[in-house]
Amino acid sequence: MERKGRRRNRPKDDFEAVLTMDELNSVVIVSYMMVLFNKMKYGSPERDHGIGFVNPSLILPKDIGVLGVLDMKSNTCYYLDSLSSANFNMQLKQIVDSTMVLYATQSGSNKRIKLNWVNVTCPVQPGGTECGYYMLRFMKEIVEEGIEVLVKDNIGDGKVEYTTDDIDEIREEWSEFVTGFIYR
Repeated sequence: MERKGRRRNRPKDDFEAVLTMDELNSVVIVSYMMVLFNKMKYGSPERDHGIGFVNPSLILPKDIGVLGVLDMKSNTCYYLDSLSSANFNMQLKQIVDSTMVLYATQSGSNKRIKLNWVNVTCPVQPGGTECGYYMLRFMKEIVEEGIEVLVKDNIGDGKVEYTTDDIDEIREEWSEFVTGFIYR
């Protein structure tokens, strides 16, 4: 019998998985992206706007609050930054532009794709820890409202920053998705 407070000896092939906060943020973001992808794919047909999300945290870990939205129909990349509405992240711009050239080459297209970059006005986070939630909220609005919300430069419906309720909605949807995934 094992005493309380003592750890039992584990076999050598057991291991512990430890995630850093950055890795956990990436897991949350990628899993919520799956929620939104399913809404686009299996929701009503009018939700398929020919767009794709660029998650810079997979490329540039310091830019978790930045979102790129590619509209392949108009060759436009909409840029949203929850920390500032200033200029584009030039490293991200170069990576996405290079990827589009590679895409055109691999798809056999002779067409040179030059993206039109649009800096979208969006709510700006009040602190330094809301980046991921802001990015996810941007994505949710785009999926639900369509590409028009970007074209009309109306992310956040004119809000300067999101409310706690806006962010809690993201947390709730994500937790429902994860719970459903784990317990199915």
